Amino acid sequence: MKKILLLLVGAFLITGLQAQGTFKIGLSGGIPLGDASDFSSFALGADAYYLFGKRKALVRLGPTVGFRNFFGDEISPGISVDDAQFLPVALAGRISIFGILQGGIDAGYAVGITDGLDGGFYIRPILALGLLRFFELNFSYESISDNASWGNANIGLLLVF
Repeated sequence: MKKILLLLVGAFLITGLQAQGTFKIGLSGGIPLGDASDFSSFALGADAYYLFGKRKALVRLGPTVGFRNFFGDEISPGISVDDAQFLPVALAGRISIFGILQGGIDAGYAVGITDGLDGGFYIRPILALGLLRFFELNFSYESISDNASWGNANIGLLLVF
């Protein structure tokens, strides 16, 4: 009986949270810019968002967490650079324009996961386009200020719940 009661309470809580916000999860790929272009050939990332407020609200805010991998490049014959990995943790803000178009910014801190990377200030301006009801295509520039500038211009696809 306790298990059934806990299951029902959990279901109501999850349903209540879902009604109050939007959960998004997706992947992105990008071309390294700035100092990152000297060390990396491609950037790949994963993101998870929870934005408070109804899906069609004009302004929404919420937390986001992600993972970035800048694939190491060969900088001269026989000398290659290892991959650089970061864990961005940020606050995301979005403004809805015409219902399907969104503009916004993610700002926070990216923790350096790879040895030798400290991490630094993280900022990501985004322009997003809603596709159907469950997908979002986004275009963004991402910058992580470590000892070097880890930037990339990327495109991503998110699944919206």
